[in-house]
Amino acid sequence: MKHLQRHLLVLLLALLPGVASFAGEAADSLYIFRFVQGKDAFYAPWRDNGAQLEALLTLLRAHREAILSGSIPVRVDGYCTGQTSDEENRRMAAVRSNRVKSELIGRAGVTEACFVTANHAVEYAEGVRNVVTVTLCIPADINETKEDLPDAADTDLRVVQQEQRAVQQEQKAVQQEQKAIQQAQKPARQAKSEAATLEQPTPTCRKEQSLSLRTNLLYDAFLLPTLGVEWRISHSIGLKLDGSFSWWGGNHGKVQKVWLVNPEVRWYLLRDRRFYAGVSGRYGEYNIYKYLPGKLLKGDTGYQGKLWNAGVMLGYQLSLSRSLSLDFNLGLGYTHSAYDSFGMTDGVRIHKQQDGTKNFWGPTQAGISLVWTIGNNK
Repeated sequence: MKHLQRHLLVLLLALLPGVASFAGEAADSLYIFRFVQGKDAFYAPWRDNGAQLEALLTLLRAHREAILSGSIPVRVDGYCTGQTSDEENRRMAAVRSNRVKSELIGRAGVTEACFVTANHAVEYAEGVRNVVTVTLCIPADINETKEDLPDAADTDLRVVQQEQRAVQQEQKAVQQEQKAIQQAQKPARQAKSEAATLEQPTPTCRKEQSLSLRTNLLYDAFLLPTLGVEWRISHSIGLKLDGSFSWWGGNHGKVQKVWLVNPEVRWYLLRDRRFYAGVSGRYGEYNIYKYLPGKLLKGDTGYQGKLWNAGVMLGYQLSLSRSLSLDFNLGLGYTHSAYDSFGMTDGVRIHKQQDGTKNFWGPTQAGISLVWTIGNNK
């Protein structure tokens, strides 16, 4: 029962607007504003933000002259965890702190110079990770002798201070207990954090440039072996060159003799740089009759000639491990082919059409490639 009462007391303290701690000559007034995980927008109606904001605005207006003169500093602390790195946590905390300060500047008549701001990539308290706190250290003599306050503001301020005094002693005891628990757990958390850092380096440790080898599994399945290389000259731009070559069969039966060269320029997009768009071209020569790709062509006809195409392409890389990934892509554009068609009679080629051409808009390439990044530096 005592444990349940203690938890209820902690919840009450978190919801009370402006919990103060009176000691010596000054009183600290603390206000806590909560944010949605992963969001930086300040929602005043959410949780207890509205009540906290109104109480804080009342206090700021009551002491505005002293705040503007620098006698009462206003401290703003942003706390954030849950992002991919400490740098991103501090950046998110800074944006949230600015949201709160903008609200106070616009509604209480204070300025940016009145604030002392700090942002932290840690939890504010156990399990509380997305908050901005505002603290005012108000000298006791100002609280006792301030006579020029507006009547309404003075009344609201006295109500807030009475609520603060009522929970002061209990709040101190709970804070001391929480501090003791956190100090006891701190060495274990530090050791766990250091072990995780050693096991998995953060994304900021990745090199900007990388080199990878690849093979198109889709083309390989059609007996058209493909090997390529890509050089990531920056985090966002890659230069790729693929080559395909097959030399199956002879001139008097099934045959598949093909070579293709495929250069590309890619722009990697979005936050994790997995999705990409690019431009590509292709040139090659072919001689196909009744081999695996030739079976897809019509009837008893073979084709021999040259082709080229150019177009745009989209793709996505799915990470399998630190060094391996699957690359899915599809290209669309313009293709031109010049060819001779032939049939086969008693092992002898009989020409059906010479100097034929084919031009069309449509798919220019498709790929499911296995990619190996050399040196684990992706």
